[in-house]
Order: sequence, then C-alpha cells, then structure tokens
Amino acid sequence: MMQEEKLNINRRWSSGLTTGRQVFNQLCGLLLNQPYGQVQISYENYIRENPTLVNILNNGPCVTWILDMRTLQFSFLSNNVKDILGYDNKNFEEQGLAYFNQIVHPDDVAPTWQLVMKKWECLMALPPYQRTAEKMNISYRIIQPNGNIMQVLEQSSVLQLDDRGHVTHVMGVCSDISLLEKLENKIAANGPVAEKIMAGKVPADPVNQVILSKRELQIVKLIAAGYKSRDIAQELFISFHTVNTHRQKIIEKTNSKNTSELIQYVMTQKLIDFE
Repeated sequence: MMQEEKLNINRRWSSGLTTGRQVFNQLCGLLLNQPYGQVQISYENYIRENPTLVNILNNGPCVTWILDMRTLQFSFLSNNVKDILGYDNKNFEEQGLAYFNQIVHPDDVAPTWQLVMKKWECLMALPPYQRTAEKMNISYRIIQPNGNIMQVLEQSSVLQLDDRGHVTHVMGVCSDISLLEKLENKIAANGPVAEKIMAGKVPADPVNQVILSKRELQIVKLIAAGYKSRDIAQELFISFHTVNTHRQKIIEKTNSKNTSELIQYVMTQKLIDFE
C-alpha cells in the first residue's frame, strides 16, 4: 500500500471511527442493559464437551463464532482466524465484539454498525417466538495486518433465547469474498456479454458450470440461510427424506466435501442471490 494511501486511510479512520464508535456504544447500551433471564445451554461447556465438532469448525473454510450478547464476548471462536483474516484469536477473545472497531476499514465502520443497530432494533420489536428465525448477511472490508484490504461476508443467525425471550447468543460465519469481488469487477468491465453473465443469462464458465434444478437451487438458498433439513422440508412442503436426498445430490454435483464448501461454491459461482 502506498504511503499516501495509508495517510488518507488514517485520516478517514479518525472520522469514521468517531461516528462508528458512537453507534457501537449505542448498540452496546441496547444489548447490555437487557433484563436477561436464564438460558438453557452454556455454549462454553457445550464446546468443551464436543471436541469433534470443534475440530470440524476449526478446519473449516470460514471463521465460525458464537457471540454472547449479554457480554459481547465470544463463547466460541474457531482457531482459523489468523489463517483467514490475518489476526490472532487472542485479540478477539480479549476484546470481544469491540475489536472489530480496530480492523474494519474506516469507511465501513459507521455504516456497518448502523446496519447492525437497525437490524437489532427490528429484531427486538418482534415477538420472541419469531426471533430465532432471523438471519443477517452483511459485507464489509477489513484491513489486514500487512495493509491489504479484504472483503468479507458475515452471515449470522439467532442461536438461543433466554426464558424471557431475549436473544442471548448469536452464531455466525465470516468468509473471505475478496476474490469474488474482484471477479465481479472484472466481469462488469467486459461489456454486454459480461452483463448477461452477471444477470445469470449465460454461464460464466460453460465448461465447469454446474446445473442445479429449480428445487435444488431452492434448497441451496435455504441451506445458505441457515435452515436445517427439517426446516427446509416444512418450508417447501416435502419430506425430510426428500430434502436429504436433494442435499446429497447437490453435494455430489458441486463436488463439495461439506455444507461449508457448498456455500463457498455457490457464492463464487453466483448460483443464488444472497440478498
């Protein structure tokens, strides 16, 4: 990164962080001051008692985390953070959610927290029984320790409510989509043919393009949104067995080893709309 660009970023960082931290403090006040009740699951204990699950998450292609909204600290954080984002787990474990203020691009700090704040206000306005179905997808940039800028996609969902209906835990994954952004920019610069590709009218790679049926695309979209097989069956009015059969065929067609790889694949191939 050129020295002049670094100076410009530092100037914007000061301005962006001022507004961003104001919104972040509002968000913290909103969450920390809830009259929380009892919870059914202690995820710190759950993680310790399930080493096989932890091993799977630690070796996945995405950073996986569970955030305790009562403290804004991580109950779990996969240990692949440095491999994917470039930062040590220790920073997140010690500072919790607030650490994002230090690594998010200065132009994205305020908009990101404003979006999160708006989402939480909408979430808390819902009746408790509807809150567990809520998902949030958000994309922002972080500046890595080496100065490189990375575009990330964060997908999260409500994991647990207390006995009063307050959201106590959220689970999410964070993926590096920098390559996807570069590919989109490159395609967009290539004229009318590229526009057709971006609109999904012709395959971006006719040789390697995987063809999924309409039903398979519906299932993939629900999987990416965090739905489990039984939830998908209810949503699409099909049997649990049929959902699992479709899932197996989708995995085979996309040559994915697991659900995480499948989601990464459909993201890079633009097979579904994540909006």
